[in-house]
Amino acid sequence: MKNPINLFKGLFKIEDSPEVIAKGFAIGSFIGMIPIPGFQIFVAFGVSKFLKVNSKAACIAVFNTNLLTGAFIFAFNYWLGKTVLGISSTFEIPKVINIQFVNTILRAGSDVYISLVVGGIITGIIFAIVSYYLLKQFLKKRQL
Repeated sequence: MKNPINLFKGLFKIEDSPEVIAKGFAIGSFIGMIPIPGFQIFVAFGVSKFLKVNSKAACIAVFNTNLLTGAFIFAFNYWLGKTVLGISSTFEIPKVINIQFVNTILRAGSDVYISLVVGGIITGIIFAIVSYYLLKQFLKKRQL
């Protein structure tokens, strides 16, 4: 199995326009922030096909949340979401993200999941916009 760094390097070998690659990566970056670990790559693939953007770039980008970064990102998204929504909760995000994560979140109640989704949408939009413009500019410069 390829490691995430090699996958990311592979992004620069994708045959497509900088615009289409960057759009795919932005979609994947957004989906990577949504609390559906294990399913993000399937959602990114489906959405990228539907929107006719680069699917490989979208699928690579969801790895912004992985076993190493997921706990931190989801904890931040949860905090952000409950702060924005004004929800008071003592629930703590598990220290390890695994297949049981979704089950744990769903058992914690709708306030926890909604907070995670709202926080994920906010950070997802930010990551999508930033990654789109940075990657597009980088790929355009590499073409010259």
